[in-house]
Amino acid sequence: MEPMSNSNGSPFWQVVLFAAALVFLLWEIWRGWRAGVVRSGVSLAAIVFSSLAGYTVARIAAIPFGGFEGFSGAMVGLFVGGGVGLAVFIFIWVLGALLFKRTEHQEGSLIRLLWGGGGALLGLLTGLIIVWSGISVVRSLGALAEARVETRQAASKSPSSLANGLVTLRDSLEMGPAGQVVRAVDPVEPEVYNLLLQLGKLSGDQATMLRFIQYPGIQAVIETPRMVELVNNPDIIRAAENRNVFAIMSHPALRAALEDQAFMAKIKKIDLAAAMEYATNPQPSSAGSKSGPALHPDTSKK
Repeated sequence: MEPMSNSNGSPFWQVVLFAAALVFLLWEIWRGWRAGVVRSGVSLAAIVFSSLAGYTVARIAAIPFGGFEGFSGAMVGLFVGGGVGLAVFIFIWVLGALLFKRTEHQEGSLIRLLWGGGGALLGLLTGLIIVWSGISVVRSLGALAEARVETRQAASKSPSSLANGLVTLRDSLEMGPAGQVVRAVDPVEPEVYNLLLQLGKLSGDQATMLRFIQYPGIQAVIETPRMVELVNNPDIIRAAENRNVFAIMSHPALRAALEDQAFMAKIKKIDLAAAMEYATNPQPSSAGSKSGPALHPDTSKK
């Protein structure tokens, strides 16, 4: 995918972003010096192990929903894996804070120098990891905000200042030679940002959502008796209205659907990228007419 447009970028905000990253790195070095080599090492280990634990749990949690490659699986995986990762990080960090001494509590100048110097080095490494992750966060939020801005402009409405601000930050980060370095070190694939942009358009525009539902693969799932049963279940409807994700995930009807191999096979066959492309790039009327009748499945049959 081609690099995103930097038309909204600002040299001033690029300087601000890079200056903020530099100040944060200096602060992490100072914090690492004070904490000492062992505490800083534990903090770094907490980031690594919590990330690994969260990623592993996310992949496992996504399996019943078609895997991490599908939208449903990715959302469930991120929700469950993120919670596990946060819990692991807090546990390891608190354990390190309780068990090990700071630099100022060490005896002897040489020991304090080595203890603090090692902590400063690990603090720098921790700061680089966090800044590295922050690049992905800014670019991800910018992609979602860009979708909202485009949707609002297409509807002849003024985008919110927050959405415009996020797009400006993203474009500023990607400007010029520095932006090329940012894109090169970003661990997230460009296709992910493209998917986020399409998801933003999908969630912010009713017509785009309608075309997404029209996609043949989506229709094949909507028309199954299992899906009809789920969307008409009063308990699930009530939980969705209350945004009670746990109640939805633990509902017997959903568990039964997940154990239905035929139903899961249809979900796994959905080409999410093709469905997004179909929704966000309207085709000529001849293509849309083929899926038109599928817009109103007969939900009375099970």
